[in-house]
Amino acid sequence: MSWIARLSADYVSLSIMLFTLVYARGAYELSARGMFRCVASTLPAYVIGVLVTLAILERPFANLAHALFSAHMLQHLVIILICAPLFVLARPMFVVFWATPATARRWLGRVANLQLFRATRGFATSPITIWIAFVGAFALWHLPGLYALALRNEAAHILEHLCFFVSAYGFWWIVMSRSSRAKLDYGGRALFVATAATLSGLPGALMLLASRRLYAAHGESAAQFGLSSLEDQQIAGLLMWIIAGFAYTAIVLALTYRWLKESDRRASAAALTTFSTVLAVCLASSAGQSEALESWSGPVDGDPARGAAEIRDVGCGSCHMIPGIAGADGLVGPPLDFISRRIYLAGVLRNTPQNMMAWLQDPQKFVPGNAMPNMNLSEEQSRNITAYLYTLK
Repeated sequence: MSWIARLSADYVSLSIMLFTLVYARGAYELSARGMFRCVASTLPAYVIGVLVTLAILERPFANLAHALFSAHMLQHLVIILICAPLFVLARPMFVVFWATPATARRWLGRVANLQLFRATRGFATSPITIWIAFVGAFALWHLPGLYALALRNEAAHILEHLCFFVSAYGFWWIVMSRSSRAKLDYGGRALFVATAATLSGLPGALMLLASRRLYAAHGESAAQFGLSSLEDQQIAGLLMWIIAGFAYTAIVLALTYRWLKESDRRASAAALTTFSTVLAVCLASSAGQSEALESWSGPVDGDPARGAAEIRDVGCGSCHMIPGIAGADGLVGPPLDFISRRIYLAGVLRNTPQNMMAWLQDPQKFVPGNAMPNMNLSEEQSRNITAYLYTLK
């Protein structure tokens, strides 16, 4: 085998090795900044995702997938149903972002704030776009002609797997979102999965129910394993239609359960709205009102616009949800909306600009061992960030 052919055959190992080196660099940077907790919870998903991807796409299973149509279909299902969800859980791009130099992070932050980028990102990550890409990629690459091309041409084969992985990553990113700004509620996600599962199951149904061979690309290689080509095709159909169908059904049922539970919770909250309002009015007239009125409402010395840029550069959005900051949807710390109205910071400091600046510069001083790392902010940086945070009313 020539070195070019060997390089092509080992593209998965080489790609994952290079990506993992960058990932490790990002994890080291986060650890050096005291932010390794942001990575620790997702690291197992990344490791398992890498191991499963290598096992399913590299030899010896890759050789089996080349010989057996059913093994090739299993390969596709593992990419879509196991590998992609694991990498969604791992959030590797967040770690890779921190592997880039500070100047590159600032540049990326400015690009992410451009109106054109926001519009493009909004279109590319909309549920409709992702649903069409997921179902379309699955249907397109299972057309007999394109499937045969991918089997005999390594570049087309790589493109096929990339299409499956990227579209499935977007699909499960929508389904598994934990952000309060999720694009679909649980009922919408259940419908999102159910419709995609129905259409992507059609090729499997055709394979299982057809009375003749639909894919001639594998020739008679199934005979080496004691199977006819038609039996090999029927096993592939069984995997794609029945087995994958059970997996999708379980996910739809889980999402439906969460949707119904969430609906009950909203109904209960609505029933208590009047009582809560009256109680709030009563409390406002009590001794607690005077304390609440002491929250800061005056001007803050600092530049809010520069503060927003500092927030993006430092990466506060990786741990907090911050209105007005692109990509700030972290769930490690509390959301920072309405922070200017809060009475206390971290439950221990009165909410004043001076206290917020002190907290930003050394949070461990006030609450040792808390999840907020020391970001080594200068006084000017903390002043500008404070000025921006006090615009969140």
